[in-house]
Amino acid sequence: MTTIAVLTDTVQGGQTYDTAYGRSAHIARRDINGCEVLVCAPETADPRAIVRALKDLGATHLWLCESVGALSPLLEGRDWIIPDDYIDGTRGQHYTYFSDKAGGYVQQVPAFDQASREALLSGAQTIAARPFRRGVYVCVSSTRLETPAEALFWGRAGGHVVGRFLSPCLTLARELEMKVAALGVVTRAGGAPGETVPFSQYEPVIGTAVSLLSDE
Repeated sequence: MTTIAVLTDTVQGGQTYDTAYGRSAHIARRDINGCEVLVCAPETADPRAIVRALKDLGATHLWLCESVGALSPLLEGRDWIIPDDYIDGTRGQHYTYFSDKAGGYVQQVPAFDQASREALLSGAQTIAARPFRRGVYVCVSSTRLETPAEALFWGRAGGHVVGRFLSPCLTLARELEMKVAALGVVTRAGGAPGETVPFSQYEPVIGTAVSLLSDE
């Protein structure tokens, strides 16, 4: 059975859960297109607790839906993008469930689940004329936005968009054999402030994507 969990950048209601890594963030159960979807924001909880709780609730997939900054001149405000690779620019977080074994090892090729990406692309095409079907997502610290100099650096390094919440949650999810993907909507230029879009704007995309995966 396919159960989708969504990590997003706007605070959600719902319930918290005890795990071996502490209390999880609030996790809401949403009915989207007739399917139950688990939705949460990172908040201040240990990422290991968030992902463990989602897995314990039956999640088979973890999708990131986030407002992102543009690093590429090809991207403009309100563009939608489904990245096919990422750069992890974070540091000092809990990156693995296997720290007592000197770290885990999870294959990162491909970086995202292809079936999830195709489903999200089909969903994005229902609300955007030409969503970008590939690109490199750069993840920076969840505690702050990138500086203009950092945006310039990551753009020259090959990044197309910059966000804050992919790492370490999606890499932890892969250790628990969950399938991961990311969906971004451009709301600002890299190195500049911007507003986050409400979760409701992602719901039509997620609804179509969930239906496609459920039909497989």
